[in-house]
Amino acid sequence: MIAESSRGSSSGPSRTSKPLKRGRACMNCRCVLLKCDGVKPICGPCRRHPKDDECEYSDGPGRSRTKVLEDTVTRLEARLQELENPEATTPSVTLHDPYNFRDTQRPSKSPPLFIPETIPFGPLSPFSPTSTSSSLPSGRHWNTFSALEAMTESTGSSGSSTSPTRRFASSPFLGAEEPSFLLIQNLLDKFLPHAAEFGFFLHAPTFRASTLLSFPFGHSSRPSPALLSVVYLWGVHFSQSEALLLQEHAFLSRAVGHIATDMLGTHPKRVIHTLQAEILLAYYFFRTGRFLEAKWRTGAAVSLALGSGLHKIRSSNLSAPSTIGLMQEVAVSLHEPQDNLEEGERINGFWTVFMLHKVITVSLEPPSNVCGALEAPGMQIDTPWPLDVSNYNDGLLNPELRGSSTVRNFLGNFPVDPRAGDSTTAMAVKASVLFHRAAHLTGQWTPNMQQREFQAFAAAFQSVNRLIESFRSLLPPLSHIEVTDPTIRTLLMTHALADAATIKLHGIFAYADTSSKQNCLMAARNMVSLGGVNLQEIGYMNPIMGTLWMIACHVFIDEISRVRLINSSWPPQGSETSEEELMESLRSGLTALSLYSEDSALTRYQLTKVQEAFSAI
Repeated sequence: MIAESSRGSSSGPSRTSKPLKRGRACMNCRCVLLKCDGVKPICGPCRRHPKDDECEYSDGPGRSRTKVLEDTVTRLEARLQELENPEATTPSVTLHDPYNFRDTQRPSKSPPLFIPETIPFGPLSPFSPTSTSSSLPSGRHWNTFSALEAMTESTGSSGSSTSPTRRFASSPFLGAEEPSFLLIQNLLDKFLPHAAEFGFFLHAPTFRASTLLSFPFGHSSRPSPALLSVVYLWGVHFSQSEALLLQEHAFLSRAVGHIATDMLGTHPKRVIHTLQAEILLAYYFFRTGRFLEAKWRTGAAVSLALGSGLHKIRSSNLSAPSTIGLMQEVAVSLHEPQDNLEEGERINGFWTVFMLHKVITVSLEPPSNVCGALEAPGMQIDTPWPLDVSNYNDGLLNPELRGSSTVRNFLGNFPVDPRAGDSTTAMAVKASVLFHRAAHLTGQWTPNMQQREFQAFAAAFQSVNRLIESFRSLLPPLSHIEVTDPTIRTLLMTHALADAATIKLHGIFAYADTSSKQNCLMAARNMVSLGGVNLQEIGYMNPIMGTLWMIACHVFIDEISRVRLINSSWPPQGSETSEEELMESLRSGLTALSLYSEDSALTRYQLTKVQEAFSAI
């Protein structure tokens, strides 16, 4: 009776009361349009005809599964509509690129220096070189670029449904092979005043004049497409125009493409111009922190220089002419130079590759791996030392000059013509040789050497040390050079490379040997004092300078750490350099790094690593 009474009372309203409201029907009955009696937890139709889905009511305490699915479908349909019509709807979520530095106003000043006045002594050992190992930066993060692509329009499946125009970043010279004449002039003006600091070895006035000739892109009277494209890229990189900087990646794409194909063309100077393009691109990647690409381009430049025999120019040793390869069953080789300038550009081209290889290897390889193709057994470089490129037109290249074992003679301190190798360009190359040689020698050191190995190492150590000191004595003092002199930047780098060579050579012994420590400190002070030159008047410098200043800063950090440890254990010694003096030198090094960190990913990374090392002591 209780069951019948319940059933009657439950079913009564469906016959005698008002019709059931739509919201009270269960979800299963609503889906198949059945009349629901509203009995809970399971209604009559669902009890008589059981289904896989449970009986659900939309007015329950929580959202039913069906309701959740319906809401999801609604949300997905709205998102699909939003994606198909981006301009007709307001996005529900707006994303931003955290690496988009171009969206904000370009900073007007370099980042502030971070040098705490007092930091508690940390766990860093003062008797070991400061660790600088960490992940390398990935380089500049690009905006959404569409290299050399036009604005496209996508239409829907029906004529009445048309999707909005999809806008891409327009190319730097859309519909043309190169920028307009006025833009080319502007890009040349941005780059050429600083070109020598990034491996430009050609005669700049001649290059500019040939670039501006009214011949089409790729004409034999103008520079090769690869070289022009890389120079345009550098001009964009140095520009202050936000519109151009947004197109930097597009210019890079065009440059890389032409370098890959120019050697297959017929341009009469394709070998030398491709070599120049490879060097410029390697320095570009080095400056922007893209180290793997920098190493790859450096290797390509070395291969091209050796393959075309540039290391055997004016060699006194008879040898078969070098060829790069075969094109259509004909060997590809360099023709005889037409004048002194063309021969001089080839000489300087080889030594520019040589120097690039040295600085890239020391900067990016661990000490034990500091070697390379130019130091391979049997490799002999006979090309004479370079002159400053403007001197070749002045007839300063002696017609009788011949070369043999140029680098080997320099390292062996063999007597040579005292007038050879004293140009600003040659001195910079020699400084890179010493920098590389010191780093290579240091990489061979192990504390458990056998007696014979140690004796050989000690003899090499003393030889390189004497060579560095002798070389430094021949350099003109920086204080004697006017800041407006175009050679000032090269001389600054040459002095810094020589000082860095001293630090590389003595650094492994500085923790235990007082003489080596003093040599490192003196060299580091020279590197950050810059002979009193005001860096703000200098302009752009070779990217290696950040690496050299970083080396100097770590010398000061290690010594500050050592002095703090000693002073915490014993009374201060009068002979010790005071911490304040060391801090002042460190500030000078950080100031130099900070000044060049604003638009260089590499220097910005190096500044950060020095600040982190200082914070650790």
